[in-house]
Amino acid sequence: MPFVYIINKATGNGTMSDNAGNFYLKAGDKDTLVVSFVGFVRMKIPVTKLHPNANGEVTIVMKKIIYALGPVTVTSFKIKPYEREKMEKVIQDAKIKPVNAISSPITALYDQFSKRGKEQRKLAAIFEQVFIDELVNQKINAEVVRKLTGDENIDYERFRKYCFALTDYYVLNHDGYDLYYKVMECYYRWKDEGR
Repeated sequence: MPFVYIINKATGNGTMSDNAGNFYLKAGDKDTLVVSFVGFVRMKIPVTKLHPNANGEVTIVMKKIIYALGPVTVTSFKIKPYEREKMEKVIQDAKIKPVNAISSPITALYDQFSKRGKEQRKLAAIFEQVFIDELVNQKINAEVVRKLTGDENIDYERFRKYCFALTDYYVLNHDGYDLYYKVMECYYRWKDEGR
């Protein structure tokens, strides 16, 4: 396997296997190799237990870690009032403020171009998208689409991606008949294409 970490526990020296899974590491008879890779059992192998072939090469076989996961229930989350206040404050603070006599242009430039200012704007954009998703989810969600179409097995996420006309902007700016007509129009195309 490529990119496996191999460390000589005695010396602390280590290496990583190449694209073909090959590696070279100097070790004495009394040393122990630690071999690790994400998703595989970490191994501690004494050098005396390694048996080289005629070319002096050793093969190490790793075992996968198998996780048994239980069923997962996905539900929409509710934003708590104190979380909403904090998110709104971050969004408000990220907006560019006009320069007045009290604050200096240097402060405005710092807010605009500093690492902190950029991070603040990125976080504000994430929070704004959370609010948009919440509003969209109030108008159209998996339950509404299933009831409207009568299709209990529809994959809502795939359907939303397929129906490019149902953008967040469209959903937020249309109600009632216009919105549900667009859903059904997409659903009939979805079924005609055998999805």
